[in-house]
Amino acid sequence: MASKVHKKYPVIRGLTWHRDQYYSFFVPQDWHKMHWSDDRTGVIYGPDPADPFTVFAVDLKDLGTLVTAADLDALAEGLFGSIERLPASEIETREQKATGKLLELEAKYTFCEQGETRKCWKRVFYHETRQIAMTAQGATPEKYDYWLPLFFEAMMTANVHNVKPQPEFWD
Repeated sequence: MASKVHKKYPVIRGLTWHRDQYYSFFVPQDWHKMHWSDDRTGVIYGPDPADPFTVFAVDLKDLGTLVTAADLDALAEGLFGSIERLPASEIETREQKATGKLLELEAKYTFCEQGETRKCWKRVFYHETRQIAMTAQGATPEKYDYWLPLFFEAMMTANVHNVKPQPEFWD
């Protein structure tokens, strides 16, 4: 008789709402908040500050030009092409869509970095003149799979907007 393998899942101790002028999402409240070490604008959250490769990160850029649905194919070609050029890359899924004035590209893939296979989920939003790249990455495919429920929470609660949302309280 084959033994059953029980998959371990991370414990969720609560979520906090990260609110920025142009994007927002929910992230585990016990994750560590970090900032980019270079001049990028955005934020990085991770379950372990000693593991800089298992993170949920947001990189915001103002492109200085209005992005429209007519740009979608060129943007997709650029993103997916850059992923394909990563060492030992393999794209599992890729999507592109335009919803009103919001453009979205999404890819799930593996690649090699510093001798390690990493697994990544990237969603890139284009809104007006901004590019908002959200990346969920595991230092290894196993770490990615373990943290996927919490990466999913952050990715799928992501909103893109022009005004920093305010909490609503009941009267």
